Amino acid sequence: MTVKELYELTKSLMFEKKTSKDYDGYYKGNINVLLAENYDLNNNLRAFKGKEPLKEVPFISSDNDELEFEEEICREVLSNGLASKFFIDDDLSKFNIFNTFYMNAQSRYIRFVPIESENNYDTTEDI
Repeated sequence: MTVKELYELTKSLMFEKKTSKDYDGYYKGNINVLLAENYDLNNNLRAFKGKEPLKEVPFISSDNDELEFEEEICREVLSNGLASKFFIDDDLSKFNIFNTFYMNAQSRYIRFVPIESENNYDTTEDI
């Protein structure tokens, strides 16, 4: 998904017209904040899928930049997070709705990823 596609999806969720320019000055900065906020969540989902983690938080600067996050994180978590950030200044009831969607989506994609550990206890000694 590209930055522009995420922005268009977010405007659609907000019932904004495609031609609306109300948030044009704000979406890239807010997307960068969301990428930082959800970096660990995305890497957890990548680990669950058997993929290598991203080495650093991605930074976007152009509409055509490809978002390196997992598709479901982009479609559900980032889109609702971006909508909530847009509404925080305009309409607190809509902010609360989208922020709840955002937090629920974050919770939905937390996965248990087993890790290998070593036994640090000597079980051969008599007590």
